[in-house]
Amino acid sequence: MAPITNTGTGRALWLLFGVALVLRAAFVLHHAQLGWQLRFDPGYYLALAESLGHGTYSLFHPRHIPDTTRMPGYPALIHLLGGSIPAVLGVQVLVSASKVLLVHRLAGLLRFPNRAALAAAGLMAVEPVDILLAGSVLTEACFTAALLAGVVVLAGTPSLRHAAVAGALFALAAWFRPTGLPLAACAAAAGLLLWRRPVSAMAVFMGTAILLVLPWMVRNQRETGRFILSDSGPVAAAYFHVPQVLDAAHDPQATAYRSTLDARASSTDWEDATAVTGYFTALRGDLRITFAAHPWAWLRVQARESAFILLAPGRGHIQTFFGDGSGSALLQAVSAIYSGLVALALGLGCWLWIIRRPPAGLLAVTAIALAVLFLGGISTTDARFKNPAMPFLLLGVAWMAEAWLAPLMEALLRGQAARPAPKPRRSRRMSAQGTGSDGTPPASSRICSTAHCTHLAWPTAGTSTGAKACKGEWSAEPSRTAAGGMAPSE
Repeated sequence: MAPITNTGTGRALWLLFGVALVLRAAFVLHHAQLGWQLRFDPGYYLALAESLGHGTYSLFHPRHIPDTTRMPGYPALIHLLGGSIPAVLGVQVLVSASKVLLVHRLAGLLRFPNRAALAAAGLMAVEPVDILLAGSVLTEACFTAALLAGVVVLAGTPSLRHAAVAGALFALAAWFRPTGLPLAACAAAAGLLLWRRPVSAMAVFMGTAILLVLPWMVRNQRETGRFILSDSGPVAAAYFHVPQVLDAAHDPQATAYRSTLDARASSTDWEDATAVTGYFTALRGDLRITFAAHPWAWLRVQARESAFILLAPGRGHIQTFFGDGSGSALLQAVSAIYSGLVALALGLGCWLWIIRRPPAGLLAVTAIALAVLFLGGISTTDARFKNPAMPFLLLGVAWMAEAWLAPLMEALLRGQAARPAPKPRRSRRMSAQGTGSDGTPPASSRICSTAHCTHLAWPTAGTSTGAKACKGEWSAEPSRTAAGGMAPSE
């Protein structure tokens, strides 16, 4: 990251980083006191890490489907840290808190005003679901940080070297979750169309990302006979997405499809590599056939599930760690506010794009965020699938606030400045005497303007001008008696 030259900004940013660090560390301590919550995916990752210690890498899904091709990055990290959960979560606390700095840096590259950049970083620092995921044995903290770092590098200097570094960071994200590779393709498209990056730079970017995940695909071809990154996506789509698509399309197979899958899995000889390959080949065939038969239902269901993920407040995650008390309700309310803000930013952003064009870079990162949500739409509506998109969505929230609130505040300030100054208060004596026929103050408040003369003119009998021995001109300034309460001298 480039150095921060503004001292005030630097202090504020490091303060936000400290807040993020403290909140995430405090949650890890709460998690430890509560007892490690290892149901479902956390337990699977620990089992995979343990199998690495025995020279193997395999796992059976709860539905008795072998998920041997789950990406090995996170289990390898757990294995390298000796399987210690506190050590893993300690690393995740640092990685997750670093997103505050990365969000601020990306906002600067997108030419955000300083206050909008700090606002985005502040929102990232206290985002409730991000704090919970940083203290859980899940891939989100590492995957999101690698993805965000790759976008930051991609948004910077458009050189081939930077493109290669960005590709390596996207490949690192893909080693944690396979969606890192399709998101790299989305980022490359955004780089060409919105960032106007050279074709050569985007070719280096994608080439680096593919090259660095290629060894895992070669390993899968050798071990399983399938040249793929992972089976996790097809399994999730087959068990969660396809039944919903068939139901939305009123397909007769909708009611029997899940039982058909279970029967097919139970009749497969999982010790026979050929049978296992045939099972997954048939699974992918089901996805292609369903999409070809009902493309609009497929896209409609996926868009609906993506919207549910966007709005999900993470109630299940919060209740797992905080129960059903008032603290849990407060966290759910804050998380719901975050969901509402990002949804509002996306909704108003479409209209604001017409009347006030946002930076092209903001459109690029928003496209990446939408791709994250859309890819998550083939699985369950879990708030953690939104987490990789949150840094980019919070940038949209900060830009929306700047686009709406800053002009409003400036208009209010201009309105305050344009108000006429209040009239000076007049003394009771001046009010009683009134003004002359020409609108000038009464004679008792006129000051002789003759050079070196400071006498006050006082009315005399038979005159209205208060003429005295001094024959100078009279000014219409308030008298010193009215201003300062001084008595006239004779």
